[in-house]
Amino acid sequence: MDTKTFDSSSLVDVEVAPAAGLSRTMSLWGGTSLIIGCMVGTGVFSNGGRILALVGSPGMAMIIWFTGALVSLAGAFSYTELGMMMPESGGDLPYLEFIYRKPKQLMAFLYCWCRIVLVHTGYTAALGTVVAIYLKYAFPLAGAALDYEEWVTKAIAVATITTVFCLLAFSNTIATKSTSIITALKLVIILFVVVTGIVMAAGGFPSVPNPSTFADSFEGTSTSPGDYATALLTVFFCYDGWSYLSTAMGELKDPQRNAPRAIVGGVSTVSALYIGANLAYLSALSASDVKGSKEVLAAEFATRVYGEVFGKKVMALLITFSAYGTCLAISFAASRVLFEAARREFVPFASTFSKLHPRFGTPFNALVLHYVMSVVLAIAPPGLDTFFFICDAAQWPVWVLYSITLVGLLVLRRREPLMDRPFRVWLVAPLIVIAAGIFVSVLPFTQGGKQALAAGIGLVCMALGIPAYYFVVYRPQSRGFKRAASSAN
Repeated sequence: MDTKTFDSSSLVDVEVAPAAGLSRTMSLWGGTSLIIGCMVGTGVFSNGGRILALVGSPGMAMIIWFTGALVSLAGAFSYTELGMMMPESGGDLPYLEFIYRKPKQLMAFLYCWCRIVLVHTGYTAALGTVVAIYLKYAFPLAGAALDYEEWVTKAIAVATITTVFCLLAFSNTIATKSTSIITALKLVIILFVVVTGIVMAAGGFPSVPNPSTFADSFEGTSTSPGDYATALLTVFFCYDGWSYLSTAMGELKDPQRNAPRAIVGGVSTVSALYIGANLAYLSALSASDVKGSKEVLAAEFATRVYGEVFGKKVMALLITFSAYGTCLAISFAASRVLFEAARREFVPFASTFSKLHPRFGTPFNALVLHYVMSVVLAIAPPGLDTFFFICDAAQWPVWVLYSITLVGLLVLRRREPLMDRPFRVWLVAPLIVIAAGIFVSVLPFTQGGKQALAAGIGLVCMALGIPAYYFVVYRPQSRGFKRAASSAN
């Protein structure tokens, strides 16, 4: 039976410079490392307490972490089918362009819109806030400064985002050179926590009292579906990054054989580290201590086991540096998404945002826009407990778009049965991800309060993308210049 291969030439009506052909040089280990590097973030140091507070019991919290691993594995396999069908760069963008033909480029535009307006800016603002929180933990405020703690936190977050902007605006190599160092640091910290937990379980720290956290593992378990939806969304934030191997299918050697192995190896490694780290936290801290730790769980754990100097200074500063590096990497990626969206004429003033700085060779204008939006998002939410709120708002459209993309995979199975599929995922895998996406997108609205407000911000962001699409793409003449007029120089 004849098969068809993917051709992206007819997807866009804007002239975009083609990317150079990429050779298959990525090994199995390279693919596995890519998944691990993209998935490992700072969430495992900060989010465990919130997850336990939401679901109520240590046993259920561990089930939530395991569920996050299962959904990530299913999602990674599902995206592998798309990535091997359409070996293009750009993440979900080429998939959405090919699958959803009418209205032309609407879904692709919404993907870029949400990433630019809320997702990447939200992550940057949240990471700037984490830097502030851990710095305050290492160097507590005192005296009159306590009266202005909210604004001190916001000021440090803004200063973090500002220095990140300056580094990226004047150098193209800072983020790329630091990525491997930051990833290695995060892995070392997680491994340190896991090994400490193993030593704790073996009785290696007799001076640290056993909190007997697992004596009744499921006591106090929540019965609210909305709590589970928010807990899963929080876990998914920690596991995010599983889809990125699909963007490198054109570079992976023997992808039909190596892609499944890289996925299993990468996702399983990260899952084992995350679950091990959370078991370690619970080996030294009581359930109430974990719930009350808020964003500084890892530092609280180190303080309990190793004392004030190491926990409140060394560990806190290591995580601060890790969060700063992650903020740098996210901002780097965000500027490139905005730059590529401008090249496709997906933003107003596309010719401005698709230009590189003549001296530094960086997407300077794109970085300026990302910087301004990130600062606004870091300052705007009132109060001190803004980290989780920003994360929830940013994650909501991510999972709506994951679901839309994988519904598209099912559409392609029916619409393009003859299309070449070097890898075909079991049908249950995309169904698991779609079901998870629906669950975490709908249920927060039943909770009210900040959970519903965060989801509402995500919904409003996506909804505003529709009129933006109408004026920016569907009726390009409303911008005052033709779509073909912008330059990608």
